[in-house]
Amino acid sequence: MHDNTLRPGYVSLDGIGNGAPYILRAGEGDHITVRNGLRSLLTRAQDTEGNMGMTYCAGDTSGPTPPHFHHHTTEAVYVLSGALHVWQDDQQGTRIESELKAGDFGLLPTGWMHSWAFGAPDTRFLAVYAPGGFEGTLHYLDPRTAPTAEQLQETEKLFDVVWRPDYPMFGTSPEPGA
Repeated sequence: MHDNTLRPGYVSLDGIGNGAPYILRAGEGDHITVRNGLRSLLTRAQDTEGNMGMTYCAGDTSGPTPPHFHHHTTEAVYVLSGALHVWQDDQQGTRIESELKAGDFGLLPTGWMHSWAFGAPDTRFLAVYAPGGFEGTLHYLDPRTAPTAEQLQETEKLFDVVWRPDYPMFGTSPEPGA
């Protein structure tokens, strides 16, 4: 687990969550710096009897996350500002590539290979995971660097995720907008 106590607005969900009702004021949450962005845990599986997890994500233009899918978890994203580039592939020939802007919503269903990238400076979005649990990967991956194959494999043992970093999701150009 990473020490995030020095981040502005840091509120440990361990101290207020775990099934009890709570309120987070604007800017509060369990903040984790991930490469060039910030992830703020707003709620986790252990706070919702496993029903959902939710993160606030903020960052500047970035490369995509490693392609992955979930057997039982549905992800949803709602863009607050900027742009979010999303790739989805059902592995049977159906591919959806979208750029979501402020006010846009995207559903990433179970079984669909997917990835996303911050598509513009100062992008902000909410991510919901149902059932909860996948948000826990934030505490298992090194937030300062791209994840290694070993780190990804470790999270597969703990969370409902199957990482496929070599999956041909991006065609010839893995960078959004390239």
